[in-house]
Amino acid sequence: MAVDADFDIPDTGAVFTFGKSRFANNAPSKFWIKNDIITELACGDEHTGVVTESGRVFMIGSNDMGQLGLGSTKPVNKPSCVKSLKPEKALHIACGRSHTVVSCASGAVYVWGQNGDGQLGTGDKEDHLFPVKVLNLDTPAVAVAAGSIHSVVLTESGTLYIWGSNSEGQLGLEVLEQLTPAFLILPEPAINVACGYYHSVAVTESGKVYSWGESEYGKLGLPANLLPSHHLPQLVPLPEKIIQVAAGSAHTLFLSEGGTVYSCGSGKSGELGQGGGSLECWLPQSVAETNTTPIVTIVAGDNHSSAITEDGYLLTWGCGRHGKLCQGEENFSSQFLPVIVRRLRHITVILVACGGCHTMVLGYRRSDETESAREENSQPLHHSVSSLARARRRVGDGFLPPLKSVGLPPIKHIVFPTVPDTEDAEPPTDDPQVDDHVSLAGVPVDEKAKSVQSGVTCDDNGVLDVESEEEEQNEEEEVNTKESEDQLSLPEKKGGRFSRFFSNLGKKKSSSLKSDSAVSKESIEGVEDRTVKKTKSKHPLEEDAHLESIGDPNMDECEESVRQVMEAFTSSEAGVISSRGTSGHKQSKACSIL
Repeated sequence: MAVDADFDIPDTGAVFTFGKSRFANNAPSKFWIKNDIITELACGDEHTGVVTESGRVFMIGSNDMGQLGLGSTKPVNKPSCVKSLKPEKALHIACGRSHTVVSCASGAVYVWGQNGDGQLGTGDKEDHLFPVKVLNLDTPAVAVAAGSIHSVVLTESGTLYIWGSNSEGQLGLEVLEQLTPAFLILPEPAINVACGYYHSVAVTESGKVYSWGESEYGKLGLPANLLPSHHLPQLVPLPEKIIQVAAGSAHTLFLSEGGTVYSCGSGKSGELGQGGGSLECWLPQSVAETNTTPIVTIVAGDNHSSAITEDGYLLTWGCGRHGKLCQGEENFSSQFLPVIVRRLRHITVILVACGGCHTMVLGYRRSDETESAREENSQPLHHSVSSLARARRRVGDGFLPPLKSVGLPPIKHIVFPTVPDTEDAEPPTDDPQVDDHVSLAGVPVDEKAKSVQSGVTCDDNGVLDVESEEEEQNEEEEVNTKESEDQLSLPEKKGGRFSRFFSNLGKKKSSSLKSDSAVSKESIEGVEDRTVKKTKSKHPLEEDAHLESIGDPNMDECEESVRQVMEAFTSSEAGVISSRGTSGHKQSKACSIL
């Protein structure tokens, strides 16, 4: 999916898909909801949920556990509306590994999908293919979150409802499992919450962070003295006030009020963003600086991470399998430091969601002024660190800028007239004309000729520009009108040139005959006498016709040559006149060009 293909997205933006998304055969692509604005995105292991401004919910992806809520277990390759939720107005959505949670404006909370560990909170362990209401709050929920086998709802008052399996302490309760929603009490009201596969993290009003659940790889960010109580919420030591958290399968991200990102947990695929030397981090450390612009949003997938800058650019790092880092269809390598997504440098990114195998990005085209200002004032971004040892050794050498697609220079199409024209010679022009065989960047050879004929042009960067139908029709009318005028005036001009041409030809023939030593003196005198008598003849053909009475073989050959040339030009002139108004043909002096 090239940059030049994004001219058609609406002003409300589009969702760009990367990785194993089930959309467009898992190739990078994009989509948008007609006549509606997308307000929220969520990714599970291999499924995606979308909420629009009108309150509709659309689902796409794998559906083996009914996680799409469409009443079946068949996978869906294009966004499909959950019709059973149409009476409600959805606000927030969260996708677990194979289940989905949605909160509505009425205060209701719906769940569907896999329920083998009670993660739906319906009081049983049966999978549900349609949305089921599990909560009916007095005020709408502020946020929802979903892990692998547990779920969380954050209310407006700052309290947490939590349910599912507690096998790793991810519920923060003294129970083995919780099949219906239960309260989780924190020291102070929460403002943000996130679920990893088997752990949970929450931010309070004062900017403090509490974590609980599985402690493997140090993803809770707790010191050694607090690890024995990891099944209960514990305070995470951080140097700054935190406003947002994100959790993956084995790592956790923290966003400070000043725009700094901290990370802890497993970094074997680069998801910590601390460089190739950090494969595990037990206490939160800052992610390597990549940009002078503060970060405003952080998101964690299974083993990759992403962030949005204040000016709307997307950064990604971690495991690049399936192309989920948005760095290109053939770039599946892991990145150990945050790298800007150049594919979306012309897009203002609003939302991003990371799943197990894919990434979804919501954004709209930024103005040319904003993009050019960014290019002028941008600071050099951090080097990309690949998982390959050879690539990491080359970090110090920097990296080359991306190659720009540049087409071949236009070839001038010059038409040589078959008849000499000294009177109406036109000065040569410097304006290049694109030949039908000129190669357009990024277009197959067979399609390039079609694109030139159909009004498709290519700028310096190889971006195709399709002219509108009205402009094309106007151009055709102007060209046809001009050709018709040229054709109407063409015979008169040609007639004058033909006369001069044959006049000169006749003179050359007569002079050559006079200098011929094989002609007898008597014949020459006879010719001269007859020529004097015919000096009043105005057309060279009359002179050639008189030469016929001489009876000389050379004269017969000259007369035959002249007659053939005359017949050729007479038939050519008649063909030009008969072809007036014929579409698809261009006239250039004495030549017809198809």
